Amino acid sequence: MGILKLIGDTVTFRDEYGDIRSGMAVNIGSDKFDDVKWLSSENENGTACGVCYWSKKKKSYELVREKDIDSIYVEVKGRQYSDFIYLKDVINLPYLDNFK
Repeated sequence: MGILKLIGDTVTFRDEYGDIRSGMAVNIGSDKFDDVKWLSSENENGTACGVCYWSKKKKSYELVREKDIDSIYVEVKGRQYSDFIYLKDVINLPYLDNFK
């Protein structure tokens, strides 16, 4: 299995009733930031993935800090409608364990 790109990948989450569901992530957004993206970068130390926001001050994408991770949500495409799931409720993102 490769690196989870998030957008276009299948995510697993618990719904409001506690049932485990899955669907394709089609978008990522935030209650706090205007522009967020799931970015990954590779270097000699390996690959790093994470949620980034556009910093108007720095004029670049910066990683979302731990204190703000609760404002990030994923739009998951369903059969009849889309679910909007907070990132902390997505089960199959192992590198977010630090934020839970």
